[in-house]
Amino acid sequence: MNTIDQLYSNYKLHVKSRTRKHASYPERFVVPDDKVKWDIAFPEYAPIAFNAPVVLDPATPWADPQDIAKITHPIFSFEGGIKLAANGLPLNPMGRTGICGRGVVGKWGANFAADGIITTENPSTHQFQVLTITRKDTGEIAFPGGMVDPGEDIFETRNRELMEELSLNMADLADPLYEEIVFKGYADDPRNTDNAWMETTAIHTHITYKKALSLKLEAGDDAAGHQWTDITQDAVDQFYGTHGYVILKALNQLIESNPHLVDTKTIELYQHFFGRC
Repeated sequence: MNTIDQLYSNYKLHVKSRTRKHASYPERFVVPDDKVKWDIAFPEYAPIAFNAPVVLDPATPWADPQDIAKITHPIFSFEGGIKLAANGLPLNPMGRTGICGRGVVGKWGANFAADGIITTENPSTHQFQVLTITRKDTGEIAFPGGMVDPGEDIFETRNRELMEELSLNMADLADPLYEEIVFKGYADDPRNTDNAWMETTAIHTHITYKKALSLKLEAGDDAAGHQWTDITQDAVDQFYGTHGYVILKALNQLIESNPHLVDTKTIELYQHFFGRC
C-alpha cells in the first residue's frame, strides 16, 4: 500500500479524532480500530459528554442551541446520509470518537470549513512547497483556513482566511498556474466528537516560484507563524488533521491533470517519496 492510500485509510479511521488530546477536552474513552464503526457492537462504550462553555452560551452567534429540537437549519454531511442516535443527535459518519456532545465546535453534526492550499515548485531543489501556518492552539503546521460564515461560498471563505491569517491579498495570487477544488469531505480533527465534527473543502492554487517569493506575508488571527514547507515524508506526518493526506492528493491531481506544469525531476522526486495513487 503506498503512502497516499495509507493516509487515506488512517483518515477513514479518523485516528486523530480518537487519539489526539485537544487542550480543553477531557480524556476520551478508548475506541479500538475494530470498534470504530457504529454498526459494530461495543456495549461497554461510555463516552464522556463534553460541551465547552462557549458553545453553551446563548450569546455565541456561531453556536447551535443545546436543544437540538430548536435547530432550524438542515444537518447534512459531504459523506452522505447522517444516522441519528436514539436521543436524536447526529452520529459522526466515521464512527465513535470517545467523546459525545459538541466539544468546542458550534454546530451539531458537520461544521464546514474551507482551506487554502497554495503550492509552488522550488526549481533548485525540485521540491514541492506549500504555504503553511503554525496553529496557535496545537503548534502544528496547517493550511490557512477557517469556518464558512453564513452566506459565504467557499472561495470567499478561503480568501477571507488568507487575509486574516497571512495578510494575503488575493490580487497577489492573480493568474495562478492552476486552481482547483481538490477535496470535499470529513476532516480528521482533534476537535471532533460523536455528535459534532469538522468537514472541509480544500482549494489548491499552484503558483510560480517567482510569485511565491514576492508574496508579502504576516501571521495573524489563529496563526502563530507562517512558512513555505517542503513536502517531505516528515512534513506530511506532522501536518494538522487530515492536511497530510489532502496535500498529497492535491499534488497527485496536479501531476495527473497538468504534468506540463511540473518539472520532470520534481515528478520523479514526488514518486520517490510518495508513490502514485
